[in-house]
Amino acid sequence: MAVACAPETPTTEARLQAFMDAVHDSTGFSGAVVVTRWGVPVFEGGWGLANRDEGEPFTPDTPTDGASLAKTFVAAGLRHLQAEGHLDLDDPVQRFVPAFPHRGTTLRHLLEHSAGLAELDDATGLTNEEEVAALDTVPLFEPGSRFAYCNECFDVLALVTERVTGSPWESFLRERFLEPLGMDGVFLRPARFADWSGVRTRGYRLVDGVVMDADAADDEPFYGSSNLYLSARDMARWGTAMIDGSVGAAVAGDEVRARPRFPTGETSALDGGNWFRVGEGPAYFDGHLAGFHGVIYHDHTSGLVVAWTSNTLGARPQELQLTRALVRVAETGRGEGVPRFDARGLAADEDPAAIEGVYRLPGIGAVGVEWADGFARVSIDDGPAHDAYPATGFYLPDLGVEMGFTEKDDGRYRRLHWLTLFDSVAGLRIDP
Repeated sequence: MAVACAPETPTTEARLQAFMDAVHDSTGFSGAVVVTRWGVPVFEGGWGLANRDEGEPFTPDTPTDGASLAKTFVAAGLRHLQAEGHLDLDDPVQRFVPAFPHRGTTLRHLLEHSAGLAELDDATGLTNEEEVAALDTVPLFEPGSRFAYCNECFDVLALVTERVTGSPWESFLRERFLEPLGMDGVFLRPARFADWSGVRTRGYRLVDGVVMDADAADDEPFYGSSNLYLSARDMARWGTAMIDGSVGAAVAGDEVRARPRFPTGETSALDGGNWFRVGEGPAYFDGHLAGFHGVIYHDHTSGLVVAWTSNTLGARPQELQLTRALVRVAETGRGEGVPRFDARGLAADEDPAAIEGVYRLPGIGAVGVEWADGFARVSIDDGPAHDAYPATGFYLPDLGVEMGFTEKDDGRYRRLHWLTLFDSVAGLRIDP
């Protein structure tokens, strides 16, 4: 049941309520939404159950797995420590973690996802120190030369934070951010579920109307890339801090809002605080792990923050679609529903040539898709290539894009669909 809380206008609150009730009724959505402007509550509500076995209702204060949202806290902490002179982002990682295997890698390379660390096959049971010991001795590419989304990078940075401050990472966060901002529902999860205190929010997935278990993994002692739990209300406060400067100029200033540029000519879609950003406008970041989803959207020009979390949403494109719709209702009072992402990726038995080619997308350009070494590689107007990872369709983390294909004809797809929080376009193949 949603709770009325000083809406901007009755229409805005009523339409947000009606929209989310419709989402819940049509999709089985379980989760919570909090919308604020300049820190003032506009709307909040909870739907469904956080734990179906215990009958625990989902509310705006329900802590849930934030997944990659933890990375924004790592980035903020590093920025604070740099501003205070405790470190420089161009310092070598080995200065703080001597066991780190790559001599030429800097803190900036880790922070900007350009360190070239190979993903670990399985980090179950590994501490942050043990992850460092398990890293390949040679990077995949020259550090700093290009973007490749990196979870282990942020686990290493959390370890760096501990080495610099002499405090556990969670204690550092609590002192610097959580207590000053009133984010008292945030905590680092126990590695083992058996050590959990109270009712734990569980992850699910709805498949053809049937609830399937899609929970987080047990025995995860690492942190920095994930494993931070927070509520929709905490998420909204974190987004507001990025707007009003209460998190500090070192975290929310113009320098941090700038997006890194690499020698390839590629500009990351992630800014210096690990937020997806287009131009000088709004920013967002999302967390997605097993059945858990969460998004924080913040606009420093309008003051709008939209934060939501769910344990049933399903496919990742719906994160972008739901956030787009909530922002639209909050800004204009008009809803657009939650459209389906019907585009697809490449089936296991399909020839990769089915998706290869050049597609003309309005407002985006000529998007080239090729298959190399078992992966799709995507370029815009013959620019640098971006890795595309199989998901509902394909996910391009350095661009914040969900990409998929429809209209297969004579063994090849004719139409490419391109979805971000800021764009939803499709275009036809233009090569022969």
